[in-house]
Amino acid sequence: MSLASRLLTALVGLALIWFLWPFGGDTEVVKMVEPPPTGHQGRLFTTPLPDDPPAKATQASPKDDAAGPADEDKTAALAPEAAQEPRSKLKATRFYRVVVRDGGTLETRGDLVIKLEGIDAYAADETCKDAEGRKWSCGKSAQVALTRLIRARAVVCKVPAIGTVSSVTARCTLADADLSTWMVTQGWAKPEAPTEPKLAKAAEAARKKKIGVWR
Repeated sequence: MSLASRLLTALVGLALIWFLWPFGGDTEVVKMVEPPPTGHQGRLFTTPLPDDPPAKATQASPKDDAAGPADEDKTAALAPEAAQEPRSKLKATRFYRVVVRDGGTLETRGDLVIKLEGIDAYAADETCKDAEGRKWSCGKSAQVALTRLIRARAVVCKVPAIGTVSSVTARCTLADADLSTWMVTQGWAKPEAPTEPKLAKAAEAARKKKIGVWR
């Protein structure tokens, strides 16, 4: 090969090297693209794929979950307690010279009306019918029976110790005898619903004996 041919070949080689060598911005042939950081792959899509996790805006934080049903249960549990007024404590109080209004109602000297608890008493002017259908003053008879039992003795009743009341329903005793139980046992009153087991037995015994209003 001649010297001129060698020079020409060398120049062509140098020209190709110069053209392909990445000196400038316009000569860049391949550009590497760095992968997106972990946890941000979703940004490569304009529409989330079916397997993509739900958006953060729709996910409830642990703090929100902790303040949900648990707080509601606590509020529901405290609501009834807040709605109920504190019940006054009962105190055994002795009353002297009470007046018997009827077979289930007493009136004290301080104008406090006490209804005997647990019984359905007859009004003083109420009438009943006997086995033969004849009317008789059962209410008046019940009033007289309770009056004779008490006479001038003191009656002890469990009434509220705090506050001023004009009437109250209470259990009262006379010489350790419960007045409500005594009236039912003698047949002068009936148990009030819901019926106490002790009063139910007393009423059944009085009915079998045909005493008081059961005659």
